[in-house]
Amino acid sequence: MTTPQQLFALQEIDHRIDDIDAERRKAEQRLAAGVNRPDLTTEAEHHRDRAVAIRTNLGARRDDAERLRERLNGLESRLYNSNTSRRDLSSLQREADSAKYQLNQLDELLLELEGEQRTHEASAVSALDQMKAAESEWESAINALNARLSELTANREEATGLRQSLASTLPSADLQRYERLRRTKAGTAIAVVDNGRVCLSCRMTLPSNVLRQLRNRDAQVPCSTCGRILYQP
Repeated sequence: MTTPQQLFALQEIDHRIDDIDAERRKAEQRLAAGVNRPDLTTEAEHHRDRAVAIRTNLGARRDDAERLRERLNGLESRLYNSNTSRRDLSSLQREADSAKYQLNQLDELLLELEGEQRTHEASAVSALDQMKAAESEWESAINALNARLSELTANREEATGLRQSLASTLPSADLQRYERLRRTKAGTAIAVVDNGRVCLSCRMTLPSNVLRQLRNRDAQVPCSTCGRILYQP
């Protein structure tokens, strides 16, 4: 007759195989899901377009500033020309002051536009870099997942070999009972008894008559509550 200890050893192998299969499924699902890459193409294009538009605007504003600077130079030249009449000085001064004000405003605008251009250019590069980084991380993840799958496959083959060797030594009736309990008891057919009287699968205290039966360590004693075969280490 098969002892609970033998069945528990078989269950330990089965649990190991179950864990391997669960991890393999997760790894395969992760591979099937593909790269978890943020699609920032639209965002990058938006920032590039804004940078181009600002660059075009900057060119136009620089031309305006250059023309205004030339005009201001002409006005100042006339202001300091001794041939300029006093009647014209006041008018020239107002024009020069207005030109200076406009030039200062344009210079501030140019600085602001240059800052915006740099920001959009940097944002476009950053978006593309994030996508490249995610792609690179995914390539590394693929290599790691495939390596782990190979390792799990080898581990499963080893565990399956051990199971076949152990199962071949057990009577078919005991093996069938064990398999049936595995199917109906969420994968756990053999329940460990803790502290001498508690079934660790259903957490129920075992009655005295069951505890007496457990004194025969070769007997297959079922838990009076959950029906699993009890094993007392």
